[in-house]
Amino acid sequence: MEEASSQDIDDLLTCSMCEKPLSEPRNLDCLHNFCKACLGKYVERLRGPDKKVETFPCPTCRSEFALKSDQDVADLPSNYFIKNMLEMVAIQRQAKVARCSSCQEAAANRCMTCEMYMCEKCSNYHAMWPIMKDHDVLSVEDLSNPDCQVKMKSKLYCQKHKDKMLEYYCETCKELSCIHCMVLNHTKQNHSCVSVEEIAPKQREILQGSCAKLDEKLSAGKETLNAISEVMESLQTNAKEAKDQIYAQKAKILKRITEKLEGQAAKLIQDVDKVYGALYAQLTKQYSEIKDYLNKIEVSVSLPKNLLNRGSAQEILSTKKVIDENVEKLENEQPKNLVPVNDGDIQYLPRDIDEISCNEIAAKLGYVGR
Repeated sequence: MEEASSQDIDDLLTCSMCEKPLSEPRNLDCLHNFCKACLGKYVERLRGPDKKVETFPCPTCRSEFALKSDQDVADLPSNYFIKNMLEMVAIQRQAKVARCSSCQEAAANRCMTCEMYMCEKCSNYHAMWPIMKDHDVLSVEDLSNPDCQVKMKSKLYCQKHKDKMLEYYCETCKELSCIHCMVLNHTKQNHSCVSVEEIAPKQREILQGSCAKLDEKLSAGKETLNAISEVMESLQTNAKEAKDQIYAQKAKILKRITEKLEGQAAKLIQDVDKVYGALYAQLTKQYSEIKDYLNKIEVSVSLPKNLLNRGSAQEILSTKKVIDENVEKLENEQPKNLVPVNDGDIQYLPRDIDEISCNEIAAKLGYVGR
């Protein structure tokens, strides 16, 4: 699987509305993320003072999301993966100028469990305590190492039971659960609950398949766009050649029927433009539809890829449902016609001009066809 670039990560963590790093991000069904404040202003502007509007288009891809009149954007989910990535970026920036939390000397390490920076001396004291032997301690240099990002990520805790980690997954409800929630809500008949560690490899494999499927659609769509572009170029060339042939034929008979010939030539030029315009409009519409579809795929594949390369098991499972639904939705929205709607062919067919009257000569200028 292709590794995501730093630009991909920056784009994923940037709000497209304010073009700044995401703040209190909220996640839509189409996998786009926005600042809570930016999205809140957007929703309030569209729903109006009477708040009757409950369906809104995504500011980026126009896919619709629902928000009832008694809800606001704070009720929308926040993606665990995005939140943790934002925290990591903040830590990496802070580490460059960090001081020891105890003595204010230059920081050498950070305890991810205690969430504090330490100099070498304080790090040694920290390591001496038995209670801290299982703490994740990273050097300031390691904070910028992608291989250490798993240790940097915050553990996921239950919203209802704040001190309990989300260590289980209900396959029936498709949601993470702590031990208490599992016992209270997911031990019902027909519920299938497994540990995160047990299901993680399977879900990574499924996520990899989803990314591969989206990559295939992206590749096929790009091929279609290239084919349409080639036909559009051919259409322009053919139209130009047809016009050139019309002008050449006109020059042969211009001395005999100048006025009439000019009128007829202008009409034929219009015919070329009309045919060209109709064909070009068809291709432009198809090009736009395919491009819009590809844009949805491109934005949809970014999060699954980054999850696959950087996501924890809980992060992956927390987005399983929306990713599966988005992949299925994109499959249903795929344009049926993936070949150019026309071949871009325009032909000019001149007629014989020997021994004819002016009217006949003007008519012999020919016609525009395909």
